[in-house]
Amino acid sequence: MASIMNEIESLSAFIEPLFPGADVNFLDVPVEPKEHELVLNYLTSSNANETGYHYRLDRTYQVIYFAEKKSLCLQKFEVLERAVNNTLVIPLKDSDRFLRLESFSFSQPFKTESGRMAIIGVLTAHLREARTQVTYEKINTVDTTIN
Repeated sequence: MASIMNEIESLSAFIEPLFPGADVNFLDVPVEPKEHELVLNYLTSSNANETGYHYRLDRTYQVIYFAEKKSLCLQKFEVLERAVNNTLVIPLKDSDRFLRLESFSFSQPFKTESGRMAIIGVLTAHLREARTQVTYEKINTVDTTIN
């Protein structure tokens, strides 16, 4: 089963190495952000029927980064953009399934009320989920009779 928190933790495992030493928050934007702080946030989810056996979950996540300078915000998000564009899928934590990365876009850096610079990115991804199927009792034996 798909789990938004598991997906965020899996995204974190993919993104954190690109921001070494950054403090990472899930779902909560700090009131007083620190320099070199990263936030992974869930935005939206929608689904689409693909076959009678499975459906697609389209997810949108928000990535926010806080720094002292605009240039640092842009540099970090350019690295993230390249990583997303070079990676088709990331493994889901504690699963043999994958999250497919689709696109990453980001804003221009801006100054927050606390005086820190921030940049916001939007990452779209999707995964497929199998529908629950009716199970039938298996045939235990088959006999043949020849006349």
